[in-house]
Amino acid sequence: MSLFVASAFCVTHFCPSLAAEEIKYPSPDGRFALRITAPQEGAGRKVDLIETSGKILVDLGKLYIEPETSLREETILVWSADSKWAAYATRGPGYRSGNTTIYYWNDVAFEEVRLPANLPEPKMDTSKVKLKGYAVEPVRWLKPGELELSNELSGFGRDDGKKYTAKIVITVQLTAPHASVKKVGKTKTEVDE
Repeated sequence: MSLFVASAFCVTHFCPSLAAEEIKYPSPDGRFALRITAPQEGAGRKVDLIETSGKILVDLGKLYIEPETSLREETILVWSADSKWAAYATRGPGYRSGNTTIYYWNDVAFEEVRLPANLPEPKMDTSKVKLKGYAVEPVRWLKPGELELSNELSGFGRDDGKKYTAKIVITVQLTAPHASVKKVGKTKTEVDE
């Protein structure tokens, strides 16, 4: 079984113009990548799924930047070994939510494949923990069309103020344009001082 997590292969370069750009997460075949373009004054960072020739294939929008701290959303892109499936996620600074979107290359364009509407969530006792964040992130492709996701809830203890993070691992089966939950792991909870 061949796995490829693109985050291990990150390349950054800067354009000679005023707007810098990052090229990250190249696909295993080297044909596709994620491009993040630095903002012009007052704008957020633009994110695109591109061919490495520079052609924009999917406009992924702009990254959120926290006004008080200037921290920006983080990006994650995980490719299947055959470069036909891409799982793109953003995760906000601090305890902001994160989302995952799946794309399938149909030999002409990337089409979005929606995750199931109500993914299973980790169990957390909300009478003891005040929830602050929710994020679904891609972990790895087990094989083309079969993705492992991490679903995470986080918050602070109502009595002790400690940070609580509950996670489950979910396996989804994807067949463009549909997806279904195949397997759900047990909740694991971490507590930080």
